[in-house]
Amino acid sequence: MFKFIHAADIHLDSPLRGLSRYESAPVDAIRDACRRAFKNLVDLAIEEKTAFVLLAGDLYDGDWKDYSTGIFLSRQMGRLNQHDIQVFCVAGNHDAANRMTKALDTPSNMKIFSAGKVETVKLKELSVAIHGRSFKTREVYENLAAGFCQAEQGMFNIGLLHTSLDGREGHAGYAPCSLDDLVSKGYQYWALGHIHKQQIVSEDPFIIFPGCIQGRHIRERGPKGCVVVTVEDETVKKIENIPLDVLRWTQIEIDLTDIEERRDLLEKIRETIEQEQTSAEDRPLAMRIKLAGATKLSDQLAAFPEKLEQRIKALGAEIAGDTLWIERVENKTQGKYDLETTLADDNALGKLLKSIISTPDDIDRIDGLADKIAELRQKVPPQAFGTDTILDLNNAQTITRITQDAKKMLIGRMLSTGGEHEN
Repeated sequence: MFKFIHAADIHLDSPLRGLSRYESAPVDAIRDACRRAFKNLVDLAIEEKTAFVLLAGDLYDGDWKDYSTGIFLSRQMGRLNQHDIQVFCVAGNHDAANRMTKALDTPSNMKIFSAGKVETVKLKELSVAIHGRSFKTREVYENLAAGFCQAEQGMFNIGLLHTSLDGREGHAGYAPCSLDDLVSKGYQYWALGHIHKQQIVSEDPFIIFPGCIQGRHIRERGPKGCVVVTVEDETVKKIENIPLDVLRWTQIEIDLTDIEERRDLLEKIRETIEQEQTSAEDRPLAMRIKLAGATKLSDQLAAFPEKLEQRIKALGAEIAGDTLWIERVENKTQGKYDLETTLADDNALGKLLKSIISTPDDIDRIDGLADKIAELRQKVPPQAFGTDTILDLNNAQTITRITQDAKKMLIGRMLSTGGEHEN
């Protein structure tokens, strides 16, 4: 019997993009998060006395800014080498063309599979055959799985591959292949990478995406880590999911249906945050809060979204101090009475509200909006409009969300007469 670890998408020294640009973000908690998660992986391998570690691509996030990334990796590989633990990895789309990697010697206990062809490494003492192939360039659209050889008889066969498989939402379709392509090789285990959410694609044979080891933005929510695989008599006996992340991203939805008092709203938010803290097992949290449901408070909340968000952030700071950072508050609540009553009136306010509600969400159908966005682009740094930001203005869904939020804010302020709800 032996154990091995399967991990992928380490993205060493990648910044936590959704946090690092904010002044109020917990800098100490996010600095070197990917390094600390990788240290946890090495600690786990030593603790579990694993025979080897598999890294299924994107060990790096791209070209290093300096050689410190490589030195850090060498130090961690050295720790594993002291315990006779070998590491086998393939390059993925992010680390395929790393110039600095080529300038350094690979640690002695680390094998990086060729990008030119499929290679097979046999560990005779374990009766294991590991088959792998790296990406040669950042964008690979050929079916790499098709070139893998058939299983070695009398051995436990592992396929190591960075791939989109048959396609996954939110991930580029690199090295596509079908489930049948993998199953047909006769391997007992396929160690895949590229998809950042853990997924057991198949159990016969085992085909697994372990996910990334550290979430870097709100789309990478929940526990992140690796799998520990126990093998006996050329058969997978056990799969264990082990979290490695040092900071966790989470999104909570709070139903405010029938909540009528602000104190009740804040108490419900407090309870939900405390529950989420418990599930994070002492890890710092980066949290997005979504308020939903039908409530009389909806118009008041929509009227002054900045004050709502700051009040909730202050509540979070009171509850958790530096171990909680609220990344965003989304108000998706619906009004119950005031709006319906006002719309029913055939007066100027009712007509104006109807006009706001009927405003389309499509940028091309709102007079002057395209010009305003072009003007905004001239005033704001380009990095503010990246694909991982809330101002990704090349995304139709972002435009729709901003337009809907603006309409809700206008309606809320118009219904909050005399500013009495601002305090």
